[in-house]
Amino acid sequence: MKLTADTPSRAIWWIVLVAVLVLLINVARRAPEISELLAGGGGDDLMRLQQVRDWLGGQSWFDTTQYRILPPEGVSIHWSRYVDLGIAAFLVPASWFLSQTQAEHFAVILWPTVLGSLAVVMIGFANNRLFGPAAAVGALVTFLTWSKLGGEFAAGRIDHHNIQILCATVAFYLSVLPGRRGRLGVMAGATTAFSLAIGLEMLPFFAALWGMMVLRHAFAEDGIDRWLIGFCAAFAVAAPLLLAGQTPISGWWINHCDVMAPPLLALAGIGIVATLVPVVFARKLPHPVARIGVALALTGAGIWLAAPLLSPCLAGPYAATTPEVRLMIETRINEALSAGTLLYALPEVLMRVLMPALVIGLLALGAAWILRHRLPQPLRIVLIQSFVLLLIGFGFSLVQIRAANLMTPALPLLAGFLVHAFTTIPRTHRLRAPAALLLVLAIPAVHEAAAREISTPRAPTASAGPGLTTARNFCRNTTVMAEIASLPPSTVFASGNIGPAILAFTPHAITSAWYHRSTTAFLNGIKAFEDRAYLEEALARSRADYLVVCVGLAEERFVDGLADDGWPDWLVEETGDRKAVRVFRIDQAALGAVVPQ
Repeated sequence: MKLTADTPSRAIWWIVLVAVLVLLINVARRAPEISELLAGGGGDDLMRLQQVRDWLGGQSWFDTTQYRILPPEGVSIHWSRYVDLGIAAFLVPASWFLSQTQAEHFAVILWPTVLGSLAVVMIGFANNRLFGPAAAVGALVTFLTWSKLGGEFAAGRIDHHNIQILCATVAFYLSVLPGRRGRLGVMAGATTAFSLAIGLEMLPFFAALWGMMVLRHAFAEDGIDRWLIGFCAAFAVAAPLLLAGQTPISGWWINHCDVMAPPLLALAGIGIVATLVPVVFARKLPHPVARIGVALALTGAGIWLAAPLLSPCLAGPYAATTPEVRLMIETRINEALSAGTLLYALPEVLMRVLMPALVIGLLALGAAWILRHRLPQPLRIVLIQSFVLLLIGFGFSLVQIRAANLMTPALPLLAGFLVHAFTTIPRTHRLRAPAALLLVLAIPAVHEAAAREISTPRAPTASAGPGLTTARNFCRNTTVMAEIASLPPSTVFASGNIGPAILAFTPHAITSAWYHRSTTAFLNGIKAFEDRAYLEEALARSRADYLVVCVGLAEERFVDGLADDGWPDWLVEETGDRKAVRVFRIDQAALGAVVPQ
């Protein structure tokens, strides 16, 4: 049982081609509905589209403030311009031949499709290189049928998670594939820096991957020293350049915890020193315990020295928010819910996201144990690393379901190995049929189907992200947006669930969006529709012109409940012939008598 030849066989070319065609067919099926998919999809996708529009409309490359949220000051979105550049690379040429709307549709379809195709190529060829063409099939089936992975590359998914997953996948395979270790390390270091410049969501994955490579060097695996030198050198060069390329000079020294900034660079610097010292002094540190001990000691000393810089970030990316907002994120935003909460509230989501990882991981572990004496040392290392990364991602997912992205690079490889293990069973063996049944049960599509069977329609809570609600973003469609767009250009006060859609599909400004850098915008989207006093203060503070609520949702019931204490004279209904929303004009003069300015 050996690694396959360096030259890809003809079979893998056909396998990858078929997988890309399946991806394109899925895109073609969704393309005619792209407007509705955008309106009802993730709010982050809509915000990304608006950010691209603003940049192409003249907003500075270094200014990612969304000025139509809580105007005139706006809200810092803090997202990377590098993703905007990728989307614009499709949008701008398309606008030479198509209308602006058609060009945008072209871009939001093609951008994730290209990223998905690159992921297919990487996963297919890498698994073929490690385990053969059967493994490539298993890995690609997992990619295409697991909504947490392939779904991130669907038409309209343009936020940033897909490119982060692609970068993590590339770095992962660059760490396990045979080849020129130094060059592989350089590519992995640059890819890691680019992913972290886009966002820090995959930071635990990259930290774990880096740590695994340090351990592999400690146990004297051939070539890992060159890999680590290349990785550290590339990261040390690329990370500051990428930071400078998207951050104004005035922001280089601001200690943000949610983007690539001095705290992250300091942490990376500590890691580089702790990595390279055992590599440089490898001859004087021949024993694994000595190498690991030196790395840990240097890491501990570095963290102690950098504590003033790093300690404010111990609360995570939401360190700058209030405890009230952090609690809302943890308990009200679906993608931030724990597995325990989801088991009670949305068991179908838990099944679709975590069950494929659990089943594939356990079956692959069993197969690895059975084949442990037949696997060569390099493949045993590959599998151990994959299991560790999967376990870390799974553990984080139990705390916050969106951390399932951390598992996405390793799971296709384990699925591929599982199929490879199946091919080692003789055709006449009595276990072949049960093993085939287990393979079928491991396909994520089976879990998706089971999840649909147990799902029940329900009104959505504060939701974000693909596939994380059963009632898919009710009140977010183009018909509803057209009703809201018919209002005179104004500032609209609405829940955070429809705020991004109003921003993207109408000319209006909004007052609420679930972005943690603005406590006010966050609370306006939730608390304002639960507390009358806060609503009055928020309406006065935002100087909003209209209050808009969706018919049939909790926001409408709350507004109707205002009549219990006497209908406020500062709220005048002007719904007219609108069917899906109710519109109330806000009399700021009358409101000023209730809430002093």
